[in-house]
Amino acid sequence: MPLEDKEARLRVMREIAKFDIDSTMLDVKLINQVVYMGGRISRIRRTGAPDNLHKVLEEMEEIIRGMKGVNDVVMEVKIQ
Repeated sequence: MPLEDKEARLRVMREIAKFDIDSTMLDVKLINQVVYMGGRISRIRRTGAPDNLHKVLEEMEEIIRGMKGVNDVVMEVKIQ
């Protein structure tokens, strides 16, 4: 994996961590500036956690698409 992809993947992972979701079963790869996200996400059971995870995924994809070093996002994420 090129160094640029490794650095961009770390930035993507940091951005995902900002969302109030359980992303422990989420797999993120970055190949040739394309982010591949697979696995599943689920809601964290606490006050203030988002109810609409579809909206969270849309927002996450939009933010990631705008990041430096990312040209495209492929999402195959299931909501649990």
